[in-house]
Amino acid sequence: MDTKSKKITTYDIVAVGMMAAFVFIACRFFGVKIPTPGGSTTVKLGNGICVLCGLLLGGWRGGLAAAIGTAFYDLSDPEFAPDAWITFIRYFIMAGLAGTIAHWGGAKGRKLPRNVIAAVVGAYSYSAMYIASKVVGSMLLGSAFVPAVIANATRIVASLTNATVGIAVALALAPALQRAFAATTFGRSFQTQ
Repeated sequence: MDTKSKKITTYDIVAVGMMAAFVFIACRFFGVKIPTPGGSTTVKLGNGICVLCGLLLGGWRGGLAAAIGTAFYDLSDPEFAPDAWITFIRYFIMAGLAGTIAHWGGAKGRKLPRNVIAAVVGAYSYSAMYIASKVVGSMLLGSAFVPAVIANATRIVASLTNATVGIAVALALAPALQRAFAATTFGRSFQTQ
């Protein structure tokens, strides 16, 4: 029986912080805010970088990086700030699922078929959570199901667009970034733990 517990290392902290910063930058500077009757929504590159966090760092590290980066993005915008805690949870789940699937069984995010499944599951799970929360929120305010869906149509389209583009971005960037990361002393040390 293995009684050795996994410790959080300096490498973990640095990798999570670095990727959280990339997520924040992608959300903040590479997105388009779209006003809707129920508040704004955003089409952004950040979802792809969040999935990439999972592919590069694995489940909990990738989830934490995505969650921290997107929560800080929400906190930087007064309109989104009240929901930062919800954003943290959703993106942790999204990147955490992608990372767990991509790294399952020692794959370390290097098997393309598994990465495709990981990216699809992660990205669309976030969309499902986001869309469900908006539709249910409208229904709790008195709307019937179909009008709630119609009222959130722009958000639904934006979320599905973010997911689809995010999958493509993550899968396109992952192999090159994995090779570059593995070529560094930090990357080699991080991967051997």
